[in-house]
Amino acid sequence: MKQEELNHVIKTLCIKAPETNNDLSEAMPFNLMFETQIGPSGYLKGYLRPETAQGIFVNFRRLLEFNNGRMPFAAA
Repeated sequence: MKQEELNHVIKTLCIKAPETNNDLSEAMPFNLMFETQIGPSGYLKGYLRPETAQGIFVNFRRLLEFNNGRMPFAAA
């Protein structure tokens, strides 16, 4: 669905947030891909899939513990 169609369906069916029963905000486009710079100059844009960074988010607490409470260099 396009953004306008999705907003129309949400309003028409009175869809609410399941846990809080609050109104939903307007739909907006977003990109789940991670933007990064590639190439020797760093001027080229590249995109990484979200799963690429999943490990650092899942393991962050353990990395912090292993590094005696300091920010792990790999995570910085």
